[in-house]
This record gives sequence, structure tokens and C-alpha cells, in this order.
Amino acid sequence: MLDKLLNENIYNAVFADRSESEVTELRMRAGKPLSFAVKGEYLTADGVIVTYDDIEHTIGMASKHSVYAVNDSIAKGYIVCGEGYRIGLCGEGVMKEGRLFTLKNITSLCLRVPHEIKGCCESIAVIFENLDNTLIISPPGLGKTTMLREAARLVSRRRNVLVLDERGELIPVDGGRICVETGQMCDVASNIPKLIAYETLVRTMRPDVIVTDEVFGEREVRAICDISRCGVKVFASLHAEKLEQVFASEIYRPLCGIMRYFVTIEAVGKGGKLYDKGSGGCLNW
Repeated sequence: MLDKLLNENIYNAVFADRSESEVTELRMRAGKPLSFAVKGEYLTADGVIVTYDDIEHTIGMASKHSVYAVNDSIAKGYIVCGEGYRIGLCGEGVMKEGRLFTLKNITSLCLRVPHEIKGCCESIAVIFENLDNTLIISPPGLGKTTMLREAARLVSRRRNVLVLDERGELIPVDGGRICVETGQMCDVASNIPKLIAYETLVRTMRPDVIVTDEVFGEREVRAICDISRCGVKVFASLHAEKLEQVFASEIYRPLCGIMRYFVTIEAVGKGGKLYDKGSGGCLNW
């Protein structure tokens, strides 16, 4: 997929001597050197300066050369394409009737490369043995989505799992085809605003477990707490540097009241800590 999304010079600069599985992110800024992340460390491609043509090529391929078809997504600052590739966009905003209508003159792209890593949850297997509400915490880019993707696969082997994937990158779906392995009891709701999905799909699909990425804002926190009250287990992720910040937040503190397990990720591929509120224990993983 990346060989189609990227101009040949960009692709070769990054992947001539490494596989796509090693790279987690590419940063393309017009007139600036190409940079990319490998295991959390940013590297620069020697002698490669990103051009506007490089950026336009990627946007064109990601939108299948129809930016109007994906304009609602562009107005939110991203495009999701193919098998869960999310491309963040930065440029000039166009306002219409007091709201952001679209972006033009795009100058920067942040391309997140999805990964499916089976076995990445082995060190925290206890959360599957005693299935209960679980919150995965880390700053952006350290692997929360990858871990949630594996959790959904494992749990949906024996429980009805509903994945709420508002941006289409947790469990990628391309043309109705699920692009990663899931258990036989997994349902995926893609590109549906999560607040709507919480209100409707929880009733109609009757899940045992909901898996959702990047909880944001007071309304979503209230929805998750209400779902938990109904007896549905929740696996979710949240951007924060450490658990104490969640407890200290007026908005996110209610999550601490319903979650049993808190998983923190300290660095890409370097584990973190597992807090079990039920036993009061803490495990390095």
C-alpha cells in the first residue's frame, strides 16, 4: 500500500534498506527534509526534500483522486485509506457558515502506518483471564492502537465484541473487507461518530465487550460509564503520560471509578506497568 501512497523517491528513501513493518510514521513537510519514525525514534532521509508534488500525490492516492468524496474527513484533519493508514493533514482552513468546511494548500502530512502484532499482549494476559474494564494509557504513537487491536482479536474468540472505530484505523475495513485478523465473534462499526454508536449499536448489537480507541471529552466519558453500568465491559485507550494525570483530571477521573485494569506504555517496544485496582497490585510488563 505504501508504495502506491508515496512517490517513488519518497518510498525508496525510507524503505530501500528496511521493511514497512519497522516504520510507524512518516512526516512530510513541503520544503523540509523527509522524516520517519522507527521504534519511536525519528530519522531523516539524507538529501530528500519533500515537495508539494509529493504531498499532492499522497493525497490524491489516499482519496482515490476525489478529495470531494472524503471532504468530511479532510475537514476533521485526516484521511483514512486502504488497510487503516491514517494521514493527518495540516494546511489552510476554509470556513463556511462559521465552521471549518475543508483544508486547502496542504503543507504537511503525518502518515501513521498500522501494525498487527500478534502476541503483544502476552505480558498482560491477566486482563483476559479476569475479563474486566481496561484502560490503556500512553502519549501518542507508543502503541495503544496496536495493543487494542490485539485485545479485540483475543477477546472476540469467546465473547461478543463490538469495535467502535470512528476513524477507521483500529480494525481497518476496506470496501467491506476486514483487513486484520479478528476472532469469530467480532463486529466492527467503522466511521460512525462514537457518541452515536454508543447510543444505538450497544442496544442493537448487544455486545459483551466494547473496544474503542482514544477516548476524548466529557460526553464520551459519560457514555462509557453508562455502558459499564449496563454490564458491558469496556477496553479503551486514552492519551496521557501517566496514570496520575487521569486521576487528577476532572473530565477523565470518572473512568478511574469503573476501570479495573490500567495499562501504561512507557516507550515503543519497551513495556510499561499494569495496575490492577481489584487486587491493588502493580506489575511491570
